[in-house]
Amino acid sequence: MSCFDETVVRLHEGLRDYSQVRIAYEAGDLDDIFGPIRELVTPGDKVVLKPNLVKEGHLFAPNEWEQVITHPVIVECALREVLEALQGEGEVVVADAPQADSDWTEIMRRTGLDAMASQLGQEYGISVTCIDLREECWIARNGVVVSARKQQGDPLGYVSIDLGSKSEFVDKLVKNYYGADYDTEETRRYHNEKNNIYVFSRSVLAADVFINLPKMKTHKLAGMTGCLKNIVGACIVKNSLPHHTLGAPSEGGDQFAEESNRSNTEGALKKIGGRLLSYKNPLISYPIAFAKKLMGKSLGMTGEVVRNGSWHGNDTIWRAVVDLNKILLYADGEGVMRDTPQRRYYAIVDGVVAGEGTGPLAPDRKETGMLFAGQNPVALDASQAWLMGFDYRCIPSIVHGLSSRGYTLLGAEYSAIELVGAAPRCGRLGELDSRNSLGFRPHFGWAGNVEQRTSDDGVSSGGDKSL
Repeated sequence: MSCFDETVVRLHEGLRDYSQVRIAYEAGDLDDIFGPIRELVTPGDKVVLKPNLVKEGHLFAPNEWEQVITHPVIVECALREVLEALQGEGEVVVADAPQADSDWTEIMRRTGLDAMASQLGQEYGISVTCIDLREECWIARNGVVVSARKQQGDPLGYVSIDLGSKSEFVDKLVKNYYGADYDTEETRRYHNEKNNIYVFSRSVLAADVFINLPKMKTHKLAGMTGCLKNIVGACIVKNSLPHHTLGAPSEGGDQFAEESNRSNTEGALKKIGGRLLSYKNPLISYPIAFAKKLMGKSLGMTGEVVRNGSWHGNDTIWRAVVDLNKILLYADGEGVMRDTPQRRYYAIVDGVVAGEGTGPLAPDRKETGMLFAGQNPVALDASQAWLMGFDYRCIPSIVHGLSSRGYTLLGAEYSAIELVGAAPRCGRLGELDSRNSLGFRPHFGWAGNVEQRTSDDGVSSGGDKSL
Protein backbone atom coordinates (compact mmCIF):
# COMPACT_ATOMS: atom_id res chain seq x y z
CA MET A 1 0.00 0.00 0.00
CA SER A 2 1.42 3.39 -1.02
CA CYS A 3 2.32 5.97 1.60
CA PHE A 4 0.65 8.53 -0.62
CA ASP A 5 -2.82 7.08 -0.99
CA GLU A 6 -4.89 10.01 0.23
CA THR A 7 -7.23 7.77 2.21
CA VAL A 8 -4.38 6.06 4.11
CA VAL A 9 -3.39 7.30 7.57
CA ARG A 10 -0.40 5.59 9.19
CA LEU A 11 -0.57 5.23 12.98
CA HIS A 12 2.39 4.55 15.30
CA GLU A 13 1.70 3.91 18.99
CA GLY A 14 3.60 3.08 22.17
CA LEU A 15 5.86 6.15 22.40
CA ARG A 16 6.23 6.88 26.12
CA ASP A 17 7.68 10.36 25.74
CA TYR A 18 9.64 12.55 23.34
CA SER A 19 13.02 11.15 24.36
CA GLN A 20 11.74 7.78 23.17
CA VAL A 21 10.60 9.39 19.93
CA ARG A 22 14.17 10.50 19.31
CA ILE A 23 15.55 7.06 20.13
CA ALA A 24 13.00 5.31 17.91
CA TYR A 25 13.68 7.72 15.05
CA GLU A 26 17.45 7.23 15.22
CA ALA A 27 16.92 3.44 15.24
CA GLY A 28 14.77 3.64 12.09
CA ASP A 29 11.66 2.47 13.93
CA LEU A 30 9.64 5.49 12.80
CA ASP A 31 10.24 5.12 9.07
CA ASP A 32 6.50 4.52 8.62
CA ILE A 33 5.88 8.07 9.88
CA PHE A 34 8.88 10.13 8.74
CA GLY A 35 10.20 8.03 5.86
CA PRO A 36 7.65 9.20 3.21
CA ILE A 37 9.21 12.68 3.35
CA ARG A 38 12.24 11.29 1.50
CA GLU A 39 10.01 10.24 -1.38
CA LEU A 40 8.19 13.56 -1.44
CA VAL A 41 11.09 16.03 -1.41
CA THR A 42 13.53 16.39 -4.31
CA PRO A 43 16.79 18.37 -4.57
CA GLY A 44 16.21 22.07 -5.22
CA ASP A 45 12.78 22.20 -3.57
CA LYS A 46 11.62 24.95 -1.26
CA VAL A 47 10.05 23.23 1.75
CA VAL A 48 7.87 24.81 4.45
CA LEU A 49 7.34 23.06 7.79
CA LYS A 50 4.32 24.37 9.72
CA PRO A 51 4.20 23.32 13.40
CA ASN A 52 1.53 24.51 15.82
CA LEU A 53 3.27 27.22 17.87
CA VAL A 54 0.13 29.01 19.03
CA LYS A 55 1.38 30.01 22.50
CA GLU A 56 4.54 29.78 24.57
CA GLY A 57 2.75 28.01 27.40
CA HIS A 58 -0.49 26.83 28.98
CA LEU A 59 -2.82 29.77 29.67
CA PHE A 60 -3.13 28.98 33.38
CA ALA A 61 0.05 26.99 33.92
CA PRO A 62 2.68 28.94 31.96
CA ASN A 63 5.48 26.45 32.60
CA GLU A 64 3.53 23.69 30.86
CA TRP A 65 3.65 23.61 27.08
CA GLU A 66 4.00 20.04 25.77
CA GLN A 67 0.21 19.62 25.42
CA VAL A 68 -0.15 23.06 23.78
CA ILE A 69 2.32 23.15 20.86
CA THR A 70 4.07 20.76 18.51
CA HIS A 71 7.08 19.30 20.25
CA PRO A 72 10.48 20.32 18.78
CA VAL A 73 11.60 16.67 18.53
CA ILE A 74 8.83 16.08 15.96
CA VAL A 75 9.96 19.15 14.01
CA GLU A 76 13.60 18.04 14.20
CA CYS A 77 12.91 14.53 12.89
CA ALA A 78 10.85 15.87 9.99
CA LEU A 79 13.48 18.51 9.26
CA ARG A 80 16.28 15.93 9.13
CA GLU A 81 14.31 13.92 6.55
CA VAL A 82 13.78 17.05 4.46
CA LEU A 83 17.46 18.01 4.57
CA GLU A 84 18.59 14.50 3.66
CA ALA A 85 16.26 14.49 0.65
CA LEU A 86 17.40 17.92 -0.57
CA GLN A 87 21.01 16.69 -0.93
CA GLY A 88 22.48 20.14 -0.43
CA GLU A 89 20.17 21.96 -2.85
CA GLY A 90 17.09 23.88 -1.77
CA GLU A 91 15.64 26.02 0.99
CA VAL A 92 13.72 25.24 4.18
CA VAL A 93 11.45 27.45 6.25
CA VAL A 94 9.87 26.65 9.62
CA ALA A 95 6.99 29.09 9.92
CA ASP A 96 3.90 29.94 11.93
CA ALA A 97 1.79 32.94 12.94
CA PRO A 98 1.06 32.34 16.65
CA GLN A 99 -1.73 34.01 18.56
CA ALA A 100 -1.21 37.76 18.41
CA ASP A 101 -0.33 38.08 22.10
CA SER A 102 2.16 35.19 22.07
CA ASP A 103 5.85 35.70 22.73
CA TRP A 104 7.84 34.34 19.77
CA THR A 105 11.18 34.81 21.53
CA GLU A 106 9.97 32.71 24.45
CA ILE A 107 8.60 30.03 22.09
CA MET A 108 12.02 29.80 20.43
CA ARG A 109 13.78 29.71 23.81
CA ARG A 110 11.59 26.94 25.22
CA THR A 111 11.59 24.77 22.13
CA GLY A 112 15.10 25.52 20.90
CA LEU A 113 13.71 25.51 17.36
CA ASP A 114 15.70 28.49 16.12
CA ALA A 115 19.03 27.13 17.36
CA MET A 116 18.23 23.61 16.15
CA ALA A 117 17.25 24.84 12.68
CA SER A 118 20.41 26.91 12.37
CA GLN A 119 22.61 24.00 13.48
CA LEU A 120 21.04 21.52 11.08
CA GLY A 121 21.21 24.05 8.26
CA GLN A 122 24.95 24.40 8.78
CA GLU A 123 25.35 20.62 9.04
CA TYR A 124 23.61 20.01 5.73
CA GLY A 125 24.73 23.20 3.97
CA ILE A 126 21.18 24.44 3.36
CA SER A 127 19.43 27.61 4.49
CA VAL A 128 16.94 26.84 7.29
CA THR A 129 15.09 29.76 8.86
CA CYS A 130 12.39 30.05 11.52
CA ILE A 131 9.89 32.79 10.70
CA ASP A 132 7.27 34.51 12.81
CA LEU A 133 4.72 35.33 10.10
CA ARG A 134 2.82 37.91 12.17
CA GLU A 135 2.97 41.52 11.08
CA GLU A 136 1.66 42.69 14.45
CA CYS A 137 1.91 41.38 17.99
CA TRP A 138 -0.11 42.48 21.02
CA ILE A 139 0.15 43.03 24.74
CA ALA A 140 -3.06 41.96 26.46
CA ARG A 141 -4.41 42.51 29.98
CA ASN A 142 -7.50 40.67 31.26
CA GLY A 143 -8.24 39.56 27.71
CA VAL A 144 -8.07 43.12 26.39
CA VAL A 145 -5.46 44.27 23.86
CA VAL A 146 -3.81 47.28 25.46
CA SER A 147 -1.09 47.89 22.88
CA ALA A 148 0.12 46.60 19.51
CA ARG A 149 3.55 46.54 17.88
CA LYS A 150 4.32 46.20 14.18
CA GLN A 151 7.02 43.73 13.16
CA GLN A 152 8.62 42.36 10.02
CA GLY A 153 6.33 39.40 9.42
CA ASP A 154 6.76 37.27 6.33
CA PRO A 155 9.93 38.42 4.50
CA LEU A 156 8.20 37.66 1.17
CA GLY A 157 5.12 39.60 2.17
CA TYR A 158 1.55 38.48 1.73
CA VAL A 159 -1.13 38.19 -0.92
CA SER A 160 -4.88 38.81 -0.72
CA ILE A 161 -6.90 35.95 -2.21
CA ASP A 162 -10.61 36.31 -2.95
CA LEU A 163 -12.39 32.95 -3.11
CA GLY A 164 -15.59 34.70 -4.19
CA SER A 165 -18.40 32.26 -4.91
CA LYS A 166 -16.17 29.30 -4.05
CA SER A 167 -15.90 30.36 -0.42
CA GLU A 168 -17.76 28.43 2.26
CA PHE A 169 -19.17 31.78 3.44
CA VAL A 170 -21.31 32.28 0.35
CA ASP A 171 -24.44 30.69 1.80
CA LYS A 172 -24.14 32.29 5.26
CA LEU A 173 -26.81 35.00 5.26
CA VAL A 174 -25.83 36.86 8.44
CA LYS A 175 -22.39 38.38 7.89
CA ASN A 176 -21.85 40.14 11.20
CA TYR A 177 -18.46 38.52 11.68
CA TYR A 178 -15.92 38.91 14.43
CA GLY A 179 -12.27 38.29 13.55
CA ALA A 180 -9.24 38.25 15.82
CA ASP A 181 -9.79 41.58 17.52
CA TYR A 182 -12.32 44.36 17.89
CA ASP A 183 -12.21 45.87 14.42
CA THR A 184 -15.31 44.19 13.00
CA GLU A 185 -15.37 46.72 10.19
CA GLU A 186 -12.05 45.36 8.93
CA THR A 187 -13.44 41.81 8.94
CA ARG A 188 -16.52 43.11 7.13
CA ARG A 189 -14.29 44.55 4.37
CA TYR A 190 -12.81 41.10 3.79
CA HIS A 191 -16.07 39.13 4.01
CA ASN A 192 -19.29 40.65 2.68
CA GLU A 193 -21.91 40.19 -0.04
CA LYS A 194 -19.29 40.65 -2.79
CA ASN A 195 -15.96 39.36 -1.43
CA ASN A 196 -14.48 36.56 0.65
CA ILE A 197 -10.84 37.56 1.01
CA TYR A 198 -8.00 36.03 3.03
CA VAL A 199 -4.53 37.51 3.49
CA PHE A 200 -2.11 34.60 3.07
CA SER A 201 1.61 34.08 3.57
CA ARG A 202 3.71 34.29 0.38
CA SER A 203 6.42 32.14 1.97
CA VAL A 204 3.91 29.32 2.35
CA LEU A 205 2.62 29.76 -1.21
CA ALA A 206 6.20 29.74 -2.53
CA ALA A 207 6.69 26.18 -1.20
CA ASP A 208 7.09 23.20 -3.50
CA VAL A 209 6.43 20.97 -0.48
CA PHE A 210 4.34 21.75 2.60
CA ILE A 211 4.88 19.64 5.73
CA ASN A 212 2.04 20.12 8.23
CA LEU A 213 2.96 19.34 11.87
CA PRO A 214 -0.15 19.98 14.01
CA LYS A 215 -0.86 19.14 17.64
CA MET A 216 -3.60 16.69 18.62
CA LYS A 217 -5.93 18.58 20.96
CA THR A 218 -9.40 19.94 21.56
CA HIS A 219 -10.48 23.39 20.43
CA LYS A 220 -13.17 25.67 21.86
CA LEU A 221 -14.28 27.10 18.49
CA ALA A 222 -13.77 24.15 16.15
CA GLY A 223 -14.19 21.11 18.42
CA MET A 224 -10.67 19.90 17.73
CA THR A 225 -7.51 21.19 16.14
CA GLY A 226 -5.50 19.08 13.74
CA CYS A 227 -4.34 19.36 10.14
CA LEU A 228 -7.17 21.52 8.82
CA LYS A 229 -7.20 24.00 11.71
CA ASN A 230 -3.39 24.33 11.74
CA ILE A 231 -3.48 26.29 8.45
CA VAL A 232 -4.90 29.27 10.34
CA GLY A 233 -1.25 30.00 11.12
CA ALA A 234 -0.61 30.79 7.44
CA CYS A 235 -3.23 33.56 7.44
CA ILE A 236 -1.31 36.79 8.07
CA VAL A 237 -4.10 39.28 8.77
CA LYS A 238 -6.23 37.60 11.43
CA ASN A 239 -9.21 39.89 10.87
CA SER A 240 -9.53 38.37 7.41
CA LEU A 241 -10.40 35.15 9.23
CA PRO A 242 -13.88 35.24 10.84
CA HIS A 243 -13.90 33.42 14.19
CA HIS A 244 -17.58 33.74 15.09
CA THR A 245 -20.71 35.69 14.18
CA LEU A 246 -21.95 38.31 16.64
CA GLY A 247 -25.21 37.68 18.46
CA ALA A 248 -27.19 34.69 19.70
CA PRO A 249 -28.71 32.01 17.41
CA SER A 250 -32.04 33.88 17.44
CA GLU A 251 -30.22 36.75 15.67
CA GLY A 252 -28.39 34.47 13.25
CA GLY A 253 -25.23 34.62 15.38
CA ASP A 254 -23.14 32.06 17.24
CA GLN A 255 -21.37 34.29 19.75
CA PHE A 256 -23.51 32.82 22.56
CA ALA A 257 -25.35 29.52 22.82
CA GLU A 258 -28.57 31.24 23.81
CA GLU A 259 -30.02 34.67 24.32
CA SER A 260 -30.23 35.90 27.92
CA ASN A 261 -30.01 39.10 29.92
CA ARG A 262 -26.34 38.35 30.55
CA SER A 263 -25.53 37.69 26.90
CA ASN A 264 -27.45 40.79 25.78
CA THR A 265 -25.58 42.93 28.29
CA GLU A 266 -22.22 41.43 27.44
CA GLY A 267 -22.88 41.70 23.71
CA ALA A 268 -23.83 45.37 23.99
CA LEU A 269 -20.77 46.19 26.10
CA LYS A 270 -18.53 44.35 23.63
CA LYS A 271 -19.89 46.40 20.74
CA ILE A 272 -19.35 49.68 22.58
CA GLY A 273 -15.97 48.71 23.96
CA GLY A 274 -14.91 47.18 20.67
CA ARG A 275 -15.31 50.45 18.81
CA LEU A 276 -13.03 52.14 21.34
CA LEU A 277 -10.52 49.27 21.53
CA SER A 278 -10.13 49.09 17.75
CA TYR A 279 -7.87 52.16 18.05
CA LYS A 280 -5.43 50.13 20.23
CA ASN A 281 -4.68 53.24 22.26
CA PRO A 282 -3.27 52.42 25.73
CA LEU A 283 -5.03 55.47 27.22
CA ILE A 284 -8.32 53.80 26.29
CA SER A 285 -7.36 50.13 26.54
CA TYR A 286 -5.96 50.02 30.08
CA PRO A 287 -9.07 51.54 31.73
CA ILE A 288 -11.31 49.14 29.77
CA ALA A 289 -9.15 46.17 30.82
CA PHE A 290 -9.46 47.29 34.45
CA ALA A 291 -13.23 47.77 34.13
CA LYS A 292 -13.62 44.34 32.55
CA LYS A 293 -11.86 42.75 35.52
CA LEU A 294 -14.14 44.56 37.97
CA MET A 295 -17.34 43.71 36.11
CA GLY A 296 -16.36 40.18 35.12
CA LYS A 297 -17.83 38.32 38.07
CA SER A 298 -21.03 40.35 38.21
CA LEU A 299 -21.68 39.63 34.54
CA GLY A 300 -20.77 35.98 34.84
CA MET A 301 -17.65 36.37 32.73
CA THR A 302 -15.99 33.15 33.82
CA GLY A 303 -14.12 30.44 31.97
CA GLU A 304 -17.10 28.12 32.31
CA VAL A 305 -19.51 30.21 30.24
CA VAL A 306 -20.01 29.84 26.49
CA ARG A 307 -19.08 33.08 24.72
CA ASN A 308 -17.31 34.29 21.60
CA GLY A 309 -18.28 31.20 19.61
CA SER A 310 -16.80 28.69 22.08
CA TRP A 311 -19.40 25.95 21.56
CA HIS A 312 -20.65 23.29 19.17
CA GLY A 313 -23.02 25.74 17.48
CA ASN A 314 -20.17 27.81 16.02
CA ASP A 315 -21.16 28.04 12.35
CA THR A 316 -18.36 30.41 11.37
CA ILE A 317 -14.83 29.19 12.07
CA TRP A 318 -15.16 25.95 10.06
CA ARG A 319 -15.89 27.99 6.94
CA ALA A 320 -12.62 29.91 7.30
CA VAL A 321 -10.69 26.72 8.07
CA VAL A 322 -11.96 24.91 4.98
CA ASP A 323 -11.36 27.99 2.82
CA LEU A 324 -7.76 28.32 4.01
CA ASN A 325 -7.04 24.70 3.11
CA LYS A 326 -8.36 25.31 -0.40
CA ILE A 327 -5.89 28.19 -0.70
CA LEU A 328 -3.02 26.12 0.67
CA LEU A 329 -3.58 23.34 -1.85
CA TYR A 330 -4.78 25.21 -4.95
CA ALA A 331 -3.28 28.73 -4.92
CA ASP A 332 -0.08 29.23 -6.91
CA GLY A 333 2.88 31.30 -5.73
CA GLU A 334 1.13 34.53 -6.73
CA GLY A 335 -2.10 33.65 -5.00
CA VAL A 336 -4.01 32.71 -8.17
CA MET A 337 -6.39 29.79 -7.59
CA ARG A 338 -5.77 26.93 -10.01
CA ASP A 339 -7.73 23.83 -10.95
CA THR A 340 -5.08 21.38 -9.70
CA PRO A 341 -3.03 21.18 -6.47
CA GLN A 342 0.01 23.45 -6.55
CA ARG A 343 2.32 21.84 -4.00
CA ARG A 344 3.09 18.46 -2.50
CA TYR A 345 1.62 17.90 0.95
CA TYR A 346 2.39 15.65 3.88
CA ALA A 347 1.37 15.84 7.54
CA ILE A 348 2.52 14.30 10.82
CA VAL A 349 0.26 14.82 13.84
CA ASP A 350 1.93 15.06 17.24
CA GLY A 351 -0.21 13.11 19.69
CA VAL A 352 2.55 11.75 21.93
CA VAL A 353 1.38 14.26 24.49
CA ALA A 354 -2.01 15.58 23.45
CA GLY A 355 -4.47 18.06 24.95
CA GLU A 356 -8.06 17.55 26.11
CA GLY A 357 -10.64 19.73 27.80
CA THR A 358 -10.19 23.49 27.51
CA GLY A 359 -8.20 23.62 24.29
CA PRO A 360 -6.47 25.09 22.47
CA LEU A 361 -4.68 27.28 25.04
CA ALA A 362 -5.50 25.63 28.37
CA PRO A 363 -5.86 21.90 27.65
CA ASP A 364 -5.21 19.19 30.17
CA ARG A 365 -2.33 16.88 29.38
CA LYS A 366 -3.30 13.53 27.82
CA GLU A 367 -0.51 11.09 27.02
CA THR A 368 -1.43 8.89 24.05
CA GLY A 369 2.02 7.93 22.76
CA MET A 370 0.77 8.39 19.19
CA LEU A 371 2.06 9.78 15.94
CA PHE A 372 -0.01 9.51 12.79
CA ALA A 373 0.73 10.70 9.29
CA GLY A 374 -0.62 10.87 5.78
CA GLN A 375 -1.12 12.83 2.60
CA ASN A 376 -4.57 14.31 3.12
CA PRO A 377 -5.70 16.76 5.83
CA VAL A 378 -9.35 15.67 5.83
CA ALA A 379 -8.46 11.98 6.14
CA LEU A 380 -6.05 12.77 8.98
CA ASP A 381 -8.58 14.92 10.85
CA ALA A 382 -11.30 12.28 10.46
CA SER A 383 -8.87 9.70 11.86
CA GLN A 384 -7.94 12.03 14.71
CA ALA A 385 -11.59 12.59 15.56
CA TRP A 386 -12.17 8.85 15.80
CA LEU A 387 -9.03 8.32 17.89
CA MET A 388 -10.18 11.06 20.28
CA GLY A 389 -13.57 9.40 20.62
CA PHE A 390 -15.39 12.11 18.66
CA ASP A 391 -17.95 11.61 15.94
CA TYR A 392 -16.64 13.20 12.76
CA ARG A 393 -20.22 14.18 11.82
CA CYS A 394 -20.15 16.59 14.75
CA ILE A 395 -16.92 18.32 13.64
CA PRO A 396 -18.03 20.82 10.96
CA SER A 397 -14.59 21.32 9.36
CA ILE A 398 -14.39 17.57 8.65
CA VAL A 399 -17.97 17.28 7.40
CA HIS A 400 -17.56 20.21 5.02
CA GLY A 401 -14.00 19.27 4.14
CA LEU A 402 -15.45 16.05 2.71
CA SER A 403 -17.73 18.09 0.43
CA SER A 404 -15.98 21.44 0.04
CA ARG A 405 -17.32 24.10 -2.30
CA GLY A 406 -15.38 24.70 -5.51
CA TYR A 407 -12.17 22.81 -4.68
CA THR A 408 -11.86 19.16 -3.64
CA LEU A 409 -10.00 18.52 -0.39
CA LEU A 410 -10.54 14.74 -0.30
CA GLY A 411 -11.54 12.78 -3.38
CA ALA A 412 -13.16 9.95 -1.41
CA GLU A 413 -15.86 9.18 1.15
CA TYR A 414 -15.35 8.89 4.88
CA SER A 415 -15.83 5.12 4.66
CA ALA A 416 -12.74 4.82 2.42
CA ILE A 417 -10.36 6.30 5.05
CA GLU A 418 -8.17 3.63 6.59
CA LEU A 419 -5.96 3.67 9.66
CA VAL A 420 -2.91 1.48 9.08
CA GLY A 421 -1.01 0.27 12.12
CA ALA A 422 -1.23 -2.17 14.99
CA ALA A 423 -4.50 -3.63 16.29
CA PRO A 424 -6.94 -2.72 17.72
CA ARG A 425 -6.94 0.77 16.27
CA CYS A 426 -6.54 0.01 12.58
CA GLY A 427 -8.93 -0.59 9.72
CA ARG A 428 -11.60 1.39 7.84
CA LEU A 429 -12.94 4.19 10.02
CA GLY A 430 -16.56 3.24 9.56
CA GLU A 431 -15.85 -0.33 10.68
CA LEU A 432 -13.73 0.27 13.79
CA ASP A 433 -14.98 -0.53 17.29
CA SER A 434 -15.44 2.84 19.00
CA ARG A 435 -14.64 1.21 22.36
CA ASN A 436 -11.00 1.27 21.22
CA SER A 437 -10.91 5.04 20.83
CA LEU A 438 -9.27 7.16 23.53
CA GLY A 439 -12.21 9.02 25.04
CA PHE A 440 -10.86 12.58 25.02
CA ARG A 441 -12.79 15.01 27.18
CA PRO A 442 -14.05 17.77 24.88
CA HIS A 443 -14.16 21.49 25.59
CA PHE A 444 -17.17 22.18 27.86
CA GLY A 445 -18.95 24.03 25.04
CA TRP A 446 -18.84 20.81 22.98
CA ALA A 447 -19.46 18.29 25.74
CA GLY A 448 -22.45 16.05 25.13
CA ASN A 449 -22.57 16.98 21.44
CA VAL A 450 -19.41 15.59 19.86
CA GLU A 451 -18.65 12.29 21.61
CA GLN A 452 -19.20 8.93 19.96
CA ARG A 453 -22.21 7.06 21.33
CA THR A 454 -21.30 3.40 21.62
CA SER A 455 -23.70 0.46 21.40
CA ASP A 456 -22.97 -2.96 22.87
CA ASP A 457 -21.40 -4.14 19.62
CA GLY A 458 -19.08 -1.14 19.43
CA VAL A 459 -20.88 0.56 16.57
CA SER A 460 -20.87 4.27 17.21
CA SER A 461 -23.52 6.88 16.72
CA GLY A 462 -22.80 10.54 17.15
CA GLY A 463 -23.98 13.37 19.28
CA ASP A 464 -26.04 16.20 17.88
CA LYS A 465 -25.62 15.77 14.13
CA SER A 466 -27.40 18.95 13.20
CA LEU A 467 -24.89 19.95 10.52
